[in-house]
This record gives sequence, structure tokens and C-alpha cells, in this order.
Amino acid sequence: MVLLSTTTLAVTPSRAEVTTSSPELETEVAQLGVGSLVDSLAAAGDMNTLLQLAELAGMADTLANDGPFTLFAPTDQAFQDLPQSVVNALTDPANRDLLQDVLGMHVVPEILEANDIGNEVLDTLNGPVNARVQGNRVNVGPARVIDTDIPANNGVIHKIDTVIVPGDLQSRLDERSTETTTETTTETRTETRTTPAPAPRSTPAPRSTPRTFPVTW
Repeated sequence: MVLLSTTTLAVTPSRAEVTTSSPELETEVAQLGVGSLVDSLAAAGDMNTLLQLAELAGMADTLANDGPFTLFAPTDQAFQDLPQSVVNALTDPANRDLLQDVLGMHVVPEILEANDIGNEVLDTLNGPVNARVQGNRVNVGPARVIDTDIPANNGVIHKIDTVIVPGDLQSRLDERSTETTTETTTETRTETRTTPAPAPRSTPAPRSTPRTFPVTW
């Protein structure tokens, strides 16, 4: 089930900020010769939609060259579970800022390995998202972490099963849809008012029938 808002949880911040990866992760990255977060997404094979949307939003270069970042990466299936109307709206170039807001909620500007995540508020690029740990289960907003600590040379990826979206996304989409409809209606009315009426066609006068007279021989 797809939730269109982040879940509010009671949390207790308990982790000091981590800005560098652990020696174990650095060793794994070096041994595997892995590239950036973008390279790791491409190599995974089931997070292609996220990669395509990052490129559409103009965020792919950031994920490839900057960092360090922790990326909570929705699978392709997670994006397929979104309502089609939401997907269509987010891929509309006119809504690029909304797409950036959605993707920003999946990026934390520091490295958080799985063991670093506790019951806390994560400061993403687009505001706070709540994390909760219950036994071996980790939830970030409405999403469940299904694979952890996928290495990259500028961060780490945790795979999640649900797309995290801002709580006001639907209302913002509805507002923009209303504005677009209003503008279209106004343009139609303006065109109707300014279109000149066709000039009346003149009707030729009927031709008189020649009179005939009897002829007397």
C-alpha cells in the first residue's frame, strides 16, 4: 500500500552525527572498486526508475559527484505502486520542483550505515523523516528497508519498498491542476471574445421572370 505522507512516530534521538563511513565500508568500496551512488544504482538493476527520475530532476550529477550521502532508494516496484496520476504529474517538466522535493526526502547528507540508524528523526535534503527500528526491521517514513549498506565511493544505499513523499504533495498537485484548468478556461473565453464574427453574406436579388405577351398574327 502506498502512503502519500510520511508517518509520524514517537522518536528519541540517540545517535551522534556520522559524517564519514566506517573502515569496513571503506575497505569494501576499495576492494570492489565501486563507483558513485549513481553507478551503484545502475549496477543494482532494480532501481532504474529512481535513476531516471534523478536525471529528470537534475540531481544525478549531485549523486554522482558530491557527498557523502545516504540514499534510501525505492525499488522500481515501489514507483509502480504509486498512483499513475502522481507519476504523470511528477514526470511533467512543469513540476520539476515537486520531483526534486520527493527525491530530496530520500537523501541524507551524511553516511548512515544500517547500524547507525535508530529511533530518530533523519534530516533529509527536504526536511525531517522519522526512522524507527523494531528488532531487525527498520522503517523510514512509510517505507521498510529491505536491503542495506550497498556501498558507493561517495555514500551508501539502503533499498526501500515504498516511495517517501511530502505530506502536502497531493494538495500541491491539486492546486496546480486547478490553476491550469482556470488558465485554460480564461484563454478559451478570451479567444471567444476576440474572434470576429463572420461578415453576413449578401443575398443577390431574385431575377425577375420576363413577362410574356400573346402574339396576334
